[in-house]
Amino acid sequence: MRIVVVCAEPEHARQDPDSVASILTDLGCRVTLGRFDLGDLDEEELLRKPPAIVVVDAGDELIRANRCRRKIGLFAPLSETPTLLAITVPRLSALDFSAGFDDFVLRPIVPAELYARLRQLDWKTSAFGTDEVIKVADLVIDVAGYEAHLNGRRIDFTHQEFELLRFLAQNRGRVYNREQLLQKVWGYKYTGGTRTVDIHVRRVRAKLGNRAGGLIETVRNVGYKMRSGQPDYATGPADEADSGTH
Repeated sequence: MRIVVVCAEPEHARQDPDSVASILTDLGCRVTLGRFDLGDLDEEELLRKPPAIVVVDAGDELIRANRCRRKIGLFAPLSETPTLLAITVPRLSALDFSAGFDDFVLRPIVPAELYARLRQLDWKTSAFGTDEVIKVADLVIDVAGYEAHLNGRRIDFTHQEFELLRFLAQNRGRVYNREQLLQKVWGYKYTGGTRTVDIHVRRVRAKLGNRAGGLIETVRNVGYKMRSGQPDYATGPADEADSGTH
């Protein structure tokens, strides 16, 4: 697993056997070290070899860690990479859960716990697809079993809803207009016109809920697509069907 670790003093972290970077190296991870300001990170190298996770090794320096998290969101190679915060117990009460960290781990580090949290975060934020199983963020679609689960909870879809969800997930990141979805999901002979696409998108979003429903994105004046990563929780799955073309 490729990990970027940012901290106050990278040189010290390299020599400290109890630092997050040293522990991750001992666990077999490929670690790139950087400062809180991200100034010493090689942008081109990170684009060629993107990390699975960024760990902000804050310790007691929570204010600097929060600033670092904002910088990560603006730094192209890491902007969509999940982030794990390493923090001391005394600073836990001051932790702002709206700062944007995806998870946290307490220092002093327990190696087994750190690795478990990294694996869980990597699984939670990853997207993959096979002929039988598709995973996008917290949504897992069992194509062969004709089931969908969100955070381990089964969601019941009608045949038409499931087919729409499956198709978008199998082609995540690609935009389809309503005519294309009508043809590719249900076939030429399906009656109801292109408005049926809007109706079924609305129903699928409603069953996924306000947060996960944001995985299905409206592309204004074009159609719909499924995001390839985490949904945009800030905006949610606002239904913009009426603003598109028909």
